[in-house]
Amino acid sequence: MTAVTFEQIAEWRPELIRRPNKGFVLIGAHDANIPASFTSGVAADFQSLSDFKSLGYIGKDNPPSFKPDVKSSDVEAWGALEPPRTDILTRDMSISMTLIETRRQTLELYSGVDLSAVTADATTGEVQFTDPTSPATRYNRVIVGMVDGAGADAIYYLRVIPRATVTEVGEQSWSQEKALEYNITLKAKIDSTLGYSVKNVLCGPGIKPLLSAMGFTSTAAVPVISSYLPAGTWAAAGNESVVLRGQHFTGTTGVTVGGTNAVDFTFVDDLTLAITTPPKTAGSQNVIVTNATGASAPFAVTYA
Repeated sequence: MTAVTFEQIAEWRPELIRRPNKGFVLIGAHDANIPASFTSGVAADFQSLSDFKSLGYIGKDNPPSFKPDVKSSDVEAWGALEPPRTDILTRDMSISMTLIETRRQTLELYSGVDLSAVTADATTGEVQFTDPTSPATRYNRVIVGMVDGAGADAIYYLRVIPRATVTEVGEQSWSQEKALEYNITLKAKIDSTLGYSVKNVLCGPGIKPLLSAMGFTSTAAVPVISSYLPAGTWAAAGNESVVLRGQHFTGTTGVTVGGTNAVDFTFVDDLTLAITTPPKTAGSQNVIVTNATGASAPFAVTYA
């Protein structure tokens, strides 16, 4: 056997220690759009989350805390000193935090009522609402994020909860000693469309150099076309300017429509590619974008 040192066996990697220097909690409607990717391009730029609103500052004494709860059942066996089989029955996640900004979304979570239709008095600015007498279960999509490092070293750790509901609100003290606090606990539920209750995302410009040390490998991705602008049919005469939307357009080497090269294409960013359409006969035609990794799946458009 090859001789090694204690340090080689321990394989300590201090660069893999993450500290949540600051973070955010975002909330959206029950059907808010959750992007397939949160960063884009070789710079791993963070993308806009337009369907979500920030809940602002979070109390330092009670930042987002995640508590998995696992319940299991043992199978006992005659003569066995310990159960020979254990089955997990349930596993769920609770998220607790203290919100300290009085925003509409914060008041909705704490009071359990939809305030989107509440308006302020135009003269005085006064706002009024009542706590519900018959509370209904309300669901939101929530993204909790932290960042460690800055600039090219920034690493984001996100937890995406596609179906969250408030299961507990804490005591609120109107004390001169501290800010007005809204203590809430959310429960993560499985979203029937997306098929998960919590998604973990590690991203940012600082993550790629650490992937190997973390135990991950990376796979180059082919382009993905999801939509185009302006919507509608494409002219058979061609020479129209169209913007393709999708993912992994970085390094695009070619664009074809129905097997014919686009007149021109311009890389805008990893999510956006501008092309000039070639002339084609009326009917359905497939658009294919190719990068160094390979070709996208055919995306059907209609010429007329």
